[in-house]
Order: sequence, then structure tokens, then C-alpha cells
Amino acid sequence: MSKAPTSTILAIAIVLIVVAGIAGYFVGQTAAPAATVTVTAPLATVTTTVVSTVTVTATPAPTTPPPVAKFKIAVVSDIGGRGDLSFNDMAFKGADEAARDFGLEVLEFISKTEADYIPNLRTAALDPNIKLIVGVGFLLSEALVEVALEFPNKYFAGIDTDCQEKIVKTKYPDKYPLPNLLDIKYEEHKGSALVGALGCLLAIHYNYPHIGAVLGIEIPVLWKFEIGYKWGCNWAVEWFRKNFPAEYEAKSRIAGNLLATDPKSRVLWTYTGTFSDITKGYLAAKEMYAKRAVAVYNIAGPLGLGINQAVEEIVKPLGLTMGPPFWIGVDANQDWINPGFVVASMMKRVDKGVYYATYLVLIGKFEEVVRKYKGVLLLGIGTEIEGVLMEGISVSTLADLDEFIEMGVTAEKLLGKPVLPMPPAEIKRRVKEMRDSVPSWIWAAVAELERLIREGEVQVPLPLTEDDVKYWRGILG
Repeated sequence: MSKAPTSTILAIAIVLIVVAGIAGYFVGQTAAPAATVTVTAPLATVTTTVVSTVTVTATPAPTTPPPVAKFKIAVVSDIGGRGDLSFNDMAFKGADEAARDFGLEVLEFISKTEADYIPNLRTAALDPNIKLIVGVGFLLSEALVEVALEFPNKYFAGIDTDCQEKIVKTKYPDKYPLPNLLDIKYEEHKGSALVGALGCLLAIHYNYPHIGAVLGIEIPVLWKFEIGYKWGCNWAVEWFRKNFPAEYEAKSRIAGNLLATDPKSRVLWTYTGTFSDITKGYLAAKEMYAKRAVAVYNIAGPLGLGINQAVEEIVKPLGLTMGPPFWIGVDANQDWINPGFVVASMMKRVDKGVYYATYLVLIGKFEEVVRKYKGVLLLGIGTEIEGVLMEGISVSTLADLDEFIEMGVTAEKLLGKPVLPMPPAEIKRRVKEMRDSVPSWIWAAVAELERLIREGEVQVPLPLTEDDVKYWRGILG
């Protein structure tokens, strides 16, 4: 890897590491800096960041909760930790936002290894002022169930976990659903279908044969990303055939166009087996770009930095200021990381999941929602829970970009040094210029697919078992 991209990666990582400690998420808001303490927990020593209590006027809650005694929220990361630019950072962002809106406090527990999960959760539960404990990631499922059983008077929420259906229902059927434990899941298959359609339409337009996907560890939640992405590509091909029949026939005869590629080979994909080894993300993406993928979808958190590295090595010698090639961000709006080359991000609003869990505790409906929905809060497109809109999936927009750039601007004010890759105005100019360069019919097609999904007119496959995945891989490749 060259030195220039590495320094870019480090600068980017700094932004997200700092973000959770930034008070004043919205323009003009400020707060005291975070303090770091060391907590000695059973079996392990855990480094915990305590974010000072902040009260601001921010985005309104779904409805204004009644005044309650202040309490603390604890967030326990998975092994991806801080600075992943997506999954963990978004969870901490959601806790910070809830703390600001409701005048609460946040404690952070960073898990270095899987052995830290139970000690971190247990240490948080032992704090008498912590009322809600959030575990980030599927890998915390077993640990969350164990500790939630030990502390029935504390509330636990797991992001992407499979606690209730797969563990509690099987091992403790008399306790199912466990009233103090909530799995927060997302309709990633639907969001992935949208960016899969976007990628394949880009490939058709720019005459590329493939799109790519770099995945992390092969776990059930990633099957939804994989199959949704591939399905979205197929939907896009059919959309193009119906709307541009003459162009479809012409491009189908052009060697190197996605329409001339074997349908089961259109999407290049690989599970790297990691959510932390950025080099593996780089190597996987590099191979896909070498095979002429127009865009590669990051489905592996921090490995997006490796994907970005692979793009940089292609575009810098050519002096390009925008794609193709592109990459597609995940979870957060990652469009600002390399403006002009991140065509869009599939926003899985982990932050909103943490925020909504906090809100349910505040209004006293946590256990009610657990009972009614069998312990699962499913956030997607057009989702309503108890009459409150609780969406969690979308494709990034320029408005989203403003939100995430503002976080970087605040970080620069607090640190007194630059952390964004370029000035905010330049980031927005480049992203807008890139989006404007993409034909409007491509964005219109993605918007049409979103409408069809929202209205229930199309059903994106939802693979939940190994048999489901094998079936769809047999069809989609």
C-alpha cells in the first residue's frame, strides 16, 4: 500500500473516533469533552469512555417523553471497535444523540476480543445508574442473553442480535420472550437491493461487466446484504430491458457490458472472514476492480478503508476526480470519505435503533414492545412501531451528507486541526458533481424500486437459513 492512501485512511479514522465524543452534534451546540476511566471488571480490565451529560435542543423525539429521572446508557462494542466508519460508530452516535436529546449520560465499553463481551456487559449492569445496555453486533447474542438473565431489572438491546428467537426460545422456552431484552434488526436486504440496482445500472451505462461486494464474516445478517444486492442487480436488468428495449438489445451485444455477462457472474463477491483486517478488504476489492467491477459494495465495516485504497490506486495515476470506478458505503453516510468515488451509501441506521430503544425505556414501553413483537424491533423502509415512524434503511442523500460533514466540522473546531479530507464546500461540490454526472434515469430507477418496496408491490428475498441462501445463490450466483 502506498503512503498517501494510508495517511488518508488514518485521517478518516480519526474523524469517527472523535465523533462520539463530540458534543454539539448540531450547528452551534457545544459540550464538555469526554473523560476516560478504567473499570476493573470480573475476568477483565475494561477501558470505558464516559460522555458528560449534555442537554440541547435537537431533532425531536418521535413524541416528547415525560420527564423521568436521569439514567445512563451503556454501549458495548463488538470487536470491530471504534473508528469502523459504520456499524460501531453509528451505535455510539445514536447513544450520544439520545443523551443530548433527553439529558442522559453514555458509557462506552470497547471490546478488544470476544472474551470481553460478558465482562463488559456485566460491568455495565452492575452500575446502579445504568438502565439500558446496548450490545453492538451479532457476536454478542449469547453474552447478552446470559447477562440479561442475571440482571432482570436492567434493559438490554442488541443490534443485529438473534437472542430471542434463536437462544431464549430454544434454551429457555418458559421465559420467551425475555421481557428485558430486545433484538434490533434491519431490513438490510431491501436497502441492499436498492444499491444493487444502482450498481448494475451504472455498469450498464458505463459498459462494465461486473459489480462487486466485499463481505466480512459469513453470519446470517450478511446473507441479507448479499442476496438483496444480487436480487437488486437482476431487478435493474429487467427494468432496463422494459424501459429501454432498443438500448438493451444493443448493449447485450457489446463485449464487456454487464448485459453480455452470464447472469450468475454479474456480481463478484467474497466473504473475507473478518471485520477488522483492512488489508483483506483491499486485496478482495483490488481483484474485483481488476476484473472491471464498476462499483464494490462495502459489507464489512472498516474494510471499506481497504476498498477505498484499491480505488485510489486506480484513479490517482489517471488523475480522475470522480468515478467510475466507484465504491458503495454502508451503515453510515460514507460519501464524504472520498468525494466523487463513493457513489452512494446503504444507510442502515444503527444510530436510530439505539435512539429508539432509549426512547422506549423513557416512555415505559420497552417491555410492552418486547411482548408484542416477540422481542424483535425490525426497522426498515416505512416501518411503524406503535403508531410511531421508526425507519432504519435508506440510500444516502446530499442532505445526509450535510449531517455527517457537520460532525467533522465540529470535530475540527474542538481539535483545532483538520480532520476532513478537504473543506466541506469542496466535499459537497464533488459529491454533487459526481451525482449529477450519473444519468437521471438511473436515480429514477432506484427511486422507483424504493417506491415498489415501500408499497409492497415487490418482495425482496429474505434469506434466513442456509437452505434459503443456497437456493438464492443457485438462482443469482
